[in-house]
Amino acid sequence: MNRFAHLTKRFFTSLRPRPIDEADRTFVELHLTAAELSCWEKLEPADKAESVAVAHEVARALGPDVDERWLAAALVHDVGKTDANLGPPGRAWATVVGALASHGRARLWSGPIGLYIAHDEHGAAQLRAAGARPEVAAWAEAHHRPERWAQTGIPRPVCEALAAADG
Repeated sequence: MNRFAHLTKRFFTSLRPRPIDEADRTFVELHLTAAELSCWEKLEPADKAESVAVAHEVARALGPDVDERWLAAALVHDVGKTDANLGPPGRAWATVVGALASHGRARLWSGPIGLYIAHDEHGAAQLRAAGARPEVAAWAEAHHRPERWAQTGIPRPVCEALAAADG
């Protein structure tokens, strides 16, 4: 699926997110530390549902012996989006504006759009402050920037699986 189609699908599913059922809740609690779970709890319902879907896809891609750190990374990689406090239309607008202005410039803006575009850095800071595992915070910071993957300490095939699962 191309990036535009992925973002369009994500927008429409965020308007009516599926609730997290008991099995998904158990899955989340099994793979997150208490510190990571405290960050995950702050996610909007649509982001929780998306995070669980991404983690399940990572589990399928990496197989039955997947390291739980990679599932945790999938579950909390977008926690920085909470800082922007934008709903689906605001997020869609921020994505378009960020693409037009360049993400590099938009990251420097104060206000919700800048916070949303820089959600990777904000999420990593939240996770580190909470006491998350280093690899989990590192993935949150690098997940949109492949040029930073080598610095995470996460094996390249795992980074590729995490990125592919996130669309």
